[in-house]
Amino acid sequence: MASAEVIPLGERLKHRREELGLSQAQAARELDVARTAYRLWEMEAAKPAPDRWRLIARWLGVSIATMLLAGELIDSSEAAAADTVSHRAEQGAESWDDLSARQQGDFFAQERATIETQTLRGVVTDAESVRLSHALDRVQASIRGARAPASKPAEFHKEFASDLRAPSIARSALLITAAGLPVSTVEDAELLTSELVTNSVRHASSDVIGIHIRVANQVLRVQVSDDSPRPARPRTPGHDGGWGLTLVMELASRWGAGRERGKNVTWFEIDL
Repeated sequence: MASAEVIPLGERLKHRREELGLSQAQAARELDVARTAYRLWEMEAAKPAPDRWRLIARWLGVSIATMLLAGELIDSSEAAAADTVSHRAEQGAESWDDLSARQQGDFFAQERATIETQTLRGVVTDAESVRLSHALDRVQASIRGARAPASKPAEFHKEFASDLRAPSIARSALLITAAGLPVSTVEDAELLTSELVTNSVRHASSDVIGIHIRVANQVLRVQVSDDSPRPARPRTPGHDGGWGLTLVMELASRWGAGRERGKNVTWFEIDL
């Protein structure tokens, strides 16, 4: 018999958000995460942390097993086995998820405690207990491996029109190129990239803006270029602006501004 199509987690999140008529920012608030983190989830550029799994599953209206299957953390046979056990447990007074949520520890400790409890009650067989425990071990190992402090080289270089769409284009390019980096780093880089491109749109007499994003040697570097005759200089922030380079100086590991090949160039780097 043909297996049912697995719907990726990003697609599930987007469909549910649109079904509820929410923006990405509103969905992020409902799931208690930063807007950038939620955007990365929808783009399949990052996966939610285990402490968000129960909340996401409830929000989507699916089981934990279905959510983990959508996130490619378990296979279809493991998901089916977990759902079978969960449905059997729900014949009692309390659902599997509610019982697990009351246990101590993180997601994995809670699930292991529930497996042990339900096995002692006879709800879960010894064979099912072993299989569920092995699946949990494998998922936990894969999560730990994904958090290893290593970054894959990536690069993006493009010129685009200097108009109101430019900051949004630059942010999207940053999110794609920096996929897999820590969410906090991506959030800072997205903000700084948007500020630099916005400055170029507002203050440079330039038809095009260039952006060069590179991830290499444990450093994320973003460079923005335009045809302004003068390099960017910090100024005192106020109601009329001036916050862009102030934020760059505060959040970046290094930054600089100058002339390069006839272009005004501003760049920042964040150590990973």
